[in-house]
Amino acid sequence: MALCRVRQGSEIRLYGIVIAGGSGTRFWPKSRDCKPKHFLNITGDAEGGLLRKTIERLKPIIPLDRIKVVTTATQAKGVQRLVPELPRQNIIIEPCGKNTAPAIGISTLYIERENPQAVMVIVPADHYIEDEERFRERIMLCAHEAGSREVLGTIGVTPRGPETGYGYIEVAAPLDKEKAVFSVTSFHEKPDLETAKRFIAQDTFFWNCGIFIATVSSMLREMAAHLPHTYRHLMKIRSSLGTDKEAQAVTEAYGDMEAVSIDYGVMERSRNVIMVQGDFGWSDVGSWSCAAEYWPVDKDHNAVIGEIVNIDSSHCIVHSPEKVVALLGVRDLVVVNEDDALLICSKDRCQDVKKLVDLLKSQGKDRLL
Repeated sequence: MALCRVRQGSEIRLYGIVIAGGSGTRFWPKSRDCKPKHFLNITGDAEGGLLRKTIERLKPIIPLDRIKVVTTATQAKGVQRLVPELPRQNIIIEPCGKNTAPAIGISTLYIERENPQAVMVIVPADHYIEDEERFRERIMLCAHEAGSREVLGTIGVTPRGPETGYGYIEVAAPLDKEKAVFSVTSFHEKPDLETAKRFIAQDTFFWNCGIFIATVSSMLREMAAHLPHTYRHLMKIRSSLGTDKEAQAVTEAYGDMEAVSIDYGVMERSRNVIMVQGDFGWSDVGSWSCAAEYWPVDKDHNAVIGEIVNIDSSHCIVHSPEKVVALLGVRDLVVVNEDDALLICSKDRCQDVKKLVDLLKSQGKDRLL
C-alpha cells in the first residue's frame, strides 16, 4: 500500500528520498568516482546495483513517481542508466556534495511543491536489508508515528556486537512497548571499543542505520531551529523553484552552505525524535568483509565471487569475476581484481582501503580513481 494513515484518520502519501552521492572508497578498486558503491552488485544478489535494490525495496509502499534520488552531476547519468524507468525529474542533482543535510533539505523542497503534507522516507542508496517485507512494515509504523506526532523518526538496529564503525542511538522508556517505539534521548558518534562494549551491555542503545522519516513541515521546522544558516539558503532556493532562476539559486546556495550531516546538524540536536526498532537484517555493507558475508563460501571458508584454485588457503575473500585467482598457503586475505588494478590486503585492514584511495589522489593517479 502507498498510503499511510497518520493524523486524525487522514491518509498522507509517502515519498522516498534516496541519498546516492557517496563514492564508497572502501570498495576500491571496484568502486571509482564514476562507478560508486551504490552502482555495484557487491553483495552478489543486487542485480543493477545496490541503488536499484534500494528503489525496488521501497516500491511496494512508495510508487516510483514519488521516489526522489539525490545525487551529484557526475553520477546522474549512472542513475538514469541503472534505473531508466525513474522519471528524470525525480533525479535531484546537487552542484557539489555538501553531506546529507543539504541533500535532504533540497529534496524536501521539491517534495513540498508536490505535496506539502507528505511523509518522507529517507534512506541511503547503498545498504543491504535481508527481510524486505519486515523492513517495509517497520517503515510504515515509523511513518505513522512520526506523522501523527509531528516529530522526526528514525530506525534503530539492535546491536549484534560492540561495533565501532556505527553511530548509536540512546532511547528512553518505550512510548509503545509492544510496537517497539521509543523516545530518543541522544545520538552518539562512532565510539571506541570500550565505549561500544559499555553501550551494548545496556538495552537502551541501538545502531544508527541512517534511515529517517518525517513530514515535510517537521523536517523544515527542525532544520530552521538547528541549521539556521542552511535553512536560510534553502528558503532562497524555495522562492526560485519553477522559475528561470532556479539553477542559479541552487548553485549559489550550495556555494555557501556548510557541509554537514543530517545526523550531526539536526538529529543530534533535536528534542523531537522517536525511534522504531528495526529487526530486519540490516547492514551498511561498509567493507569487503561485510560484503563477503553474503557471498558463496567454500569448504575452506573462502568467500568468492569468480573462480579460485586453492591449495591450503582459508578464510580469504576473493572478488574476481573475469580472472581465475590461485591461492597457495594463505589465510585471511582480501583479493579484488580489476583490469587496471589489483588489491591485496589482510581482512583486518578492510576499513583502511580508503587510505589507499587517498594515497592515489596525493600521487596524482587520477586514472585509477
